[in-house]
Amino acid sequence: MRVYFEPYGCTLNYGEARMMEALVVSNKHSIVDDAKNADILVLVTCTVIGSTERRMFRRINELTATKKPLVVAGCMATVQKNEILAVNPSIHIIPPSKLVDIVEICKKLKKGVLTPSTAIEGQDKINIKNVDAIVPIAQGCLGECTYCITRFARGKLKSYPLNIVVDNANFFLSEGYKEIRLTAQDTAAYGYDIKSDLPSLVIKVSTIDGDFRIRIGMMNPSNVKKIIDKLIECYRSPKIFKFLHVPVQSGSDTVLKKMKRDYTIKEFIEIIEMFRKEFEDMTLSTDIIIGFPGETDKLFNESFKLISEIKPEIVNITRYSSRPGTKAAKMDEQISGRISKDRSRELVKTRFEISLKINERFIGSKQNILVTEIGKRDTLIGRTNAYRPVVIKEKVPLGNFIDVEITGAQSVYLEGKVI
Repeated sequence: MRVYFEPYGCTLNYGEARMMEALVVSNKHSIVDDAKNADILVLVTCTVIGSTERRMFRRINELTATKKPLVVAGCMATVQKNEILAVNPSIHIIPPSKLVDIVEICKKLKKGVLTPSTAIEGQDKINIKNVDAIVPIAQGCLGECTYCITRFARGKLKSYPLNIVVDNANFFLSEGYKEIRLTAQDTAAYGYDIKSDLPSLVIKVSTIDGDFRIRIGMMNPSNVKKIIDKLIECYRSPKIFKFLHVPVQSGSDTVLKKMKRDYTIKEFIEIIEMFRKEFEDMTLSTDIIIGFPGETDKLFNESFKLISEIKPEIVNITRYSSRPGTKAAKMDEQISGRISKDRSRELVKTRFEISLKINERFIGSKQNILVTEIGKRDTLIGRTNAYRPVVIKEKVPLGNFIDVEITGAQSVYLEGKVI
């Protein structure tokens, strides 16, 4: 069978798509890059906000129109199963907890509905277009955020055994991957259910032989503060990208309390200051939700002030979207879309001004980068020790570590030349 995967959303979704690809390939099927060449279509969905949900349903309708067997995985497969089947009752549903079902679905379709196809030459294993391996370390979370539909889709925290995660990382490295991306809904929560923790896992992965880098995925402040000393210590490894993704979601303690985020702005700032004290050139990424119910102009300005003061390199800005079944959807003082859009536009402008000024500081500096992916217009992209993207024009094999001089800066990337 020839199988086409189309993932959306967070890194965890992309990681689970790759896990299903590996299962498909190990069972003698092929992965194709174009839905037109496929026998089976797999859509890995995201439903974090309303606009994303609507996009997913449009895509389900488009793929249904091809008349090919369609599999829907990802978060919608759990929380919107009935709505999906209402569009197309013949869709095969795979929730995040049952990824292995893709094997049985391929087997049934091969025996029944479809005539088995001949594997495309050169597609007998997964194409490695990049050199980053996404390694999920857990399902679910410990949080009770009042706006989040994802926690209904993925449930309570279920950490994968440490030795299994290490074995997976080891396998990818043996296959030639150079970047291990540890991912989960909240990587800082890892291990609370199995008497382990994230630093212990990171140390184990970092001691694997070889020249590679580890990127630690998103960590909620409420769990970072519990392990911060051990976490900072394991970040000292030269194999760890000095990249910290800690979503604050609001600069107002009033809003954070309504969100049920379980930390204060003071605690968030303390986390950032502790990391920056140890890692001067660290890249900070955070998230902000604009227009949460009850967010007045004054409360929004607290978020604006926070971003202006802590100056993160990356700010993922999302306008609040009411999600079915969440407590926030029933709250009073829902904010109009126009107000949220205006606030978002203001914060986006500031976010890019901040990141441009930060990046301009690196012009003329020498950086060692790991070349990780193919860029646009015949370029390549590499990552510095702090995970800053550097665009180069020279032809260098993916997976190589090279020295570059930074020749220019944009708000979201650096420009460099090989030296």
